[in-house]
Amino acid sequence: MSRLQPRQQGFALLTVLLIVALVALLAGQLVYKQHLNLQRSTFMLHQSQSLAVAWGLEGWVKQGLLEDAKQNQNDHLGELWAQPLIKVSFEGGEISGQLFDLQARINLNNVLESDESKRRQWQQLIERWRETAGLVNPVADALTDWVDVDEEPLMQGAESDVYLLKQPPYRTANQPLVVLNELKKIQGFEALEAVQWQFVQETATALPTVTPINVNTADKVVLMTLATWMNERVAQAWVLQRQQSPAENIETFKLFLAQQTGKTQAEVDADLPDSLLGVSSRYFLLLGEIAFGESQQRVAALFERTAQERVNLVQRWLSAAQAE
Repeated sequence: MSRLQPRQQGFALLTVLLIVALVALLAGQLVYKQHLNLQRSTFMLHQSQSLAVAWGLEGWVKQGLLEDAKQNQNDHLGELWAQPLIKVSFEGGEISGQLFDLQARINLNNVLESDESKRRQWQQLIERWRETAGLVNPVADALTDWVDVDEEPLMQGAESDVYLLKQPPYRTANQPLVVLNELKKIQGFEALEAVQWQFVQETATALPTVTPINVNTADKVVLMTLATWMNERVAQAWVLQRQQSPAENIETFKLFLAQQTGKTQAEVDADLPDSLLGVSSRYFLLLGEIAFGESQQRVAALFERTAQERVNLVQRWLSAAQAE
């Protein structure tokens, strides 16, 4: 018995140590899970609070656009809505954002214009834009085939029979573009380089209705697509002019072009019909960023300001919130 007692005591000691190790392991796992749950709950709380601030930002933008419409009938870059909201701190976080006029860009859905003559003018404008973007092959017909409801291809277009041969196969949308990313599926846009895609994002848009280009907000590159004779000199001259005196109506802009180019008013009117141009806008894009606690939320929202003095939220995109 005396020989077995030390062995039994050693075995008992190992058992106790094993039990202690298991208890410590389980306790550690419980503490770790509790920490994760607490962290997750904190993050979800901060995320919901950041979203609440984002909805407040949207409401503020709506009110601002309505007030702007009451003050004047044109939109230009000198107005309050066009100024960026620099980072503003509030309890627990900070907010920033900026509003962009989407009618300063070329609406690619304008190829759905029901009037054949006007539709042809938009297609020609898009081809001039395509050349500026550095795309080799024509794209207007392919774009039109993508959004129109029929399956009859235009001369330089492509319908579903072309896309069904790709891997993986797909069909034309047969409806207006919803987001610009759809372009990457369309013939002529499939091999966009990074620089070209950035150009597309900065100068084009996809709006739900046919919209003119606001000459008070469009940048120089977009202005140069309006006509073959709209060179960089003329476009830059208008950009400088509108800083001091934005156009109150389309006629003011056309008169300026006639003076700059030496063309007659009739020639300017023939190349730039009123359907292409505007001095006010309906569609605006909000890009906002809200940081609250451990959550950072980015929001993009498309607004439509209607003639009935209403501002409607058309689309909203939220980034996946991430912990800092």
